Amino acid sequence: MSDGSIIELSSGTSPACPFYLGDSIGDRLPEYLGRYDFDEFYLVTSESLYEMFGRDLANRLCRAGIAVNLITVAEGEAAKGWPQLTALCERLVASGATKDSIVGALGGGMISNLAGLAAAMVYRGLRFVEIPTTMLNLTDGTLSNKQAINGALGKNQFGVYHAPLFIWADVAMLRGEPVRQHRSALVEALKNGLVNDAAWVDRLESELADGVAGIRDNLLGLCHEVVRSKLRILALDPGERQAGIILEYGHTVGHAVEFLSGGALLHGEAVGIGMCAAARVGIRLGITAPEVLERQEHVLGTLMGGPTTVPAEFSPERIVDVILSDNKRRSGSAVRFVLVPGIGRVHMVDGDHETPVPEPLLKSVLADA
Repeated sequence: MSDGSIIELSSGTSPACPFYLGDSIGDRLPEYLGRYDFDEFYLVTSESLYEMFGRDLANRLCRAGIAVNLITVAEGEAAKGWPQLTALCERLVASGATKDSIVGALGGGMISNLAGLAAAMVYRGLRFVEIPTTMLNLTDGTLSNKQAINGALGKNQFGVYHAPLFIWADVAMLRGEPVRQHRSALVEALKNGLVNDAAWVDRLESELADGVAGIRDNLLGLCHEVVRSKLRILALDPGERQAGIILEYGHTVGHAVEFLSGGALLHGEAVGIGMCAAARVGIRLGITAPEVLERQEHVLGTLMGGPTTVPAEFSPERIVDVILSDNKRRSGSAVRFVLVPGIGRVHMVDGDHETPVPEPLLKSVLADA
């Protein structure tokens, strides 16, 4: 029920920050923001999101004596680059932001990344608050401390780790999202179970028995469970330097096809394609049981109605070229994959959670996918 109560969690990263989760909790944001000393509050969002959520939020803050300075930005992956980042930084300075100001990022992952990176850069660091408006950003993106923009050759190539002051997660903002957006978020939720918790995969599969639309009846409960599924992994490696890499399952190919699609594929859709590609690679190497791919295709394709194969217009050569420019690239000639031998487990090589995959084998798998 929408009773305004708040579930208090921690982001689980290092440094950690408070994660406030609830349903229709907008009236309480001024109270929580008022716990901090600051001179100005700068709300960064898009024009459409301001009309949907920002105006009401700003009015609530103003009634509590908190003046809101609005800065609107363009949405979409095409706008997640240097020109808009530079413009946002300059607008914050020109608007009078100081080291004592707080930036609010109201939006999905793209706006959160842009505003978070600008906050990290202006005056070598301003405080900022994450206010996610998408299920994917609420249950996944806000938990990483990663702020980045895209480069000419790939996704999230330029960025920093910059933790928010706190995360304000109100599931009431998610109810108007298209089913396709919720599906995108649930791909990441499935991934959390595939790499760490077989029981969570079972539970999520049960929740999706009636399709993605059925989860809207219990948004708060489901989002709470999805957040907890990721927090269990982050607890193993708060700095995301070792075991935390397992959260990148499906992202090697996923980031590449998302970038090549130019925004036509949502992040979760691309990761779902990437997870199936990773399973095919693992099967070819004799590491992954065929049942893993079958289960993924059932949940992603049959239950969610999402894509599970690489778009035909993206050649293996183009995909590998983008992978070789990925922001997680490490030294060596082989492409590195997180591979799942069985549901809930990740393959390890000499203590490493990533497996080297020769380029010819990868291209062969992509050609057959």
